[in-house]
Amino acid sequence: RLLGLQDSRAIHLWRHGLTHLLFLAGGLAAAALAGRLYGRRWLGLAALGLFLLHPRLYAHSFFNSKDIPFLSLFMVALWLAQRAFRRGTGGAFALCGIGLGLLTNVRLMGVLPFAAVLALRACDALWAADRAARRQALRTGGLCAATGALTLYATLPYLWSDPLGRLAESLAYIAAYPIAKLMLFRGGYVSSLDLPSAYVPVWFAITAPPSALLLGGVGAAALAGRAVRAPSALLRNTRLRFEGLLLACCVLPALAVILLGSTLYTGWRHLYFLYAPFCLLATGGLYALARRFRAGWIGGWTGIGAAAMLAALASLHPDQHLYFNFLEDRATPERLRIRYDFDYWAVSYRKALEFLLAQYPEGPLYVHARVSLNREILPAADRQRIAFVDAGRADFHITQYRAEGHSGPVTSPYAPVIHARKAYGNTVFAVTAVNLERAGADAAPYRAAYRALIARAPDVRARFDVHADEQAVRWVRASCGPEAAAPRFVLHVTPMQAQDLPAYRRDAGFDNLGFYFSQRGVRVDGACLAVAPLPAYPIRQLRVGQWLTGEKRMLWQTDVRVPPAPATARAYRAAYRTLAPQAALHQGPFDVYVTRSAVIWAKASCAEADIQSRFILRIAPVDPRALPGRSFAHLDFPFVARGLRVAGACLVATPLPAWPVQSLTVGQQLETERALWQADLQLPPASRAADAYRAAYRDLMAVAPAYR
Repeated sequence: RLLGLQDSRAIHLWRHGLTHLLFLAGGLAAAALAGRLYGRRWLGLAALGLFLLHPRLYAHSFFNSKDIPFLSLFMVALWLAQRAFRRGTGGAFALCGIGLGLLTNVRLMGVLPFAAVLALRACDALWAADRAARRQALRTGGLCAATGALTLYATLPYLWSDPLGRLAESLAYIAAYPIAKLMLFRGGYVSSLDLPSAYVPVWFAITAPPSALLLGGVGAAALAGRAVRAPSALLRNTRLRFEGLLLACCVLPALAVILLGSTLYTGWRHLYFLYAPFCLLATGGLYALARRFRAGWIGGWTGIGAAAMLAALASLHPDQHLYFNFLEDRATPERLRIRYDFDYWAVSYRKALEFLLAQYPEGPLYVHARVSLNREILPAADRQRIAFVDAGRADFHITQYRAEGHSGPVTSPYAPVIHARKAYGNTVFAVTAVNLERAGADAAPYRAAYRALIARAPDVRARFDVHADEQAVRWVRASCGPEAAAPRFVLHVTPMQAQDLPAYRRDAGFDNLGFYFSQRGVRVDGACLAVAPLPAYPIRQLRVGQWLTGEKRMLWQTDVRVPPAPATARAYRAAYRTLAPQAALHQGPFDVYVTRSAVIWAKASCAEADIQSRFILRIAPVDPRALPGRSFAHLDFPFVARGLRVAGACLVATPLPAWPVQSLTVGQQLETERALWQADLQLPPASRAADAYRAAYRDLMAVAPAYR
């Protein structure tokens, strides 16, 4: 209000700018603190680099208006605390109290460093050499507590009516924040109310700069070594005691979250503040290395690490918030987004809107998307052209590529993708054309699909006619207005066996594959077509309908004829029956069979853990010329890529190459690349895989093609 900001773009740009300035202030505090703590100016610059060159934090420093201010003020509070203990004056401790009060205002987690500073000052009073020193420690500690409490009270009006009661109420609330979200973690879904203990450590490890991880480990190890050799020094040496405080600020909140089962969601952003003490510990690690080795060498390696992070920042721009380090496989396309929540805040939608504005420079743009806030930072003229509408009226749909289970992105096989954005080979978002006439796309294939559907009787006649086969359920309506396609489409799939469901769906007993029309549908010549692929497992029951989300009531619902078991499931059953009587080439956790054209893993009773690992397959040819420059083909894969569960059994099949095979290495390994089991299999040199391919080709040529 003081700045007179009225336009949403101006408000957002100022907010982004101020949040980033606060982040830069945190970096300067890191530089000042490290330079003072270790007595080396270059270590202050190193701390500044470690703080600012974290790609995820740098990106969040523009749009994350809670976690980044807390991280930045945490660093400022640490600097003020070190300054206060170094000077020992009442003014320094009063200023430290103000910093801690403001920190606690942003997030109540600030009470932890507040309590730690007061505890250290109490220890100073306990170990004081004389009465005057004890009195000084108690007086300055009390002054810090008083100014901190007054600052918190003055800047948080929520406390004014009942300070202690509302503070206790708020602490109890955030300890068990009642929000339930499903999140992708290591390829499976976990609930925010029941997180695995590895959730925070893994997210921290795979998204932090490698140089920071290495130096942080060195710093923590050096501190632990000093503590073991001389425990009293840790209590009385000012620098070592402060490093102990840093380590406690890193470890204790993370342990508390794990042990208390606190609610976290969308990565580790609620604990970004842990990086403030961690990057100072990393600076301590650099200091320990510089004392042991030549400073020139250490400075050179530090420069290389900084250059690597600058390169990562530049190459990912403007998607630095999607950074992962080498601890995750960044080379395999579409792997990261089916293992972790990728662009969980849909920040990249802004680029999707800018594409539509550039591609269609005139007229209104009717868009269906989950997040509309990105429009508010665009210029006023562009904002007026973009209308976020319900699914039935949309011309375009922006798909956030967050995988649902292992089925891949939520998008329509009909609607053409007119624009997509990728990071590390993983699709971040896609823009699909729901209204083909508006998009100017060739509608001929869609008209043909419509004619093919209406040529036969539907399985269900309702507001939408429904056709089901073993591959998909299709909805069709000849005359389709916005009101017909707006309600959410219902698709409940009940499998023959509950273990075929994702773990988080088993209590419900069915898989909820519902969708909005703009996600899986397309409009052409006034008609509506929508399709939802069916899962590969055998199905007991299908239920279809439409749901009015605003009114929370079912518009219509009915059971549909269950299609025959998918061809893939039938083929796997036949393969299992063929394999079972034979002697496996290798017997173990999975029995391994080798036919003339494929390698098959089989296990009669298959548990969830069996499909979470990766399958090892390395193939060595008889003739080295088949793989120029390599001795074997590396064909490892996850279960979801080539496996299926049928009647409690697991079957995995992968084709052999056409060239003769000399030997195979098979097995399973964890995501950490630790092998669970491994076996080398020798094969006869005259492997006749190529003969099988030739026979298959002859068989295909003997029948009419379904499509030319």
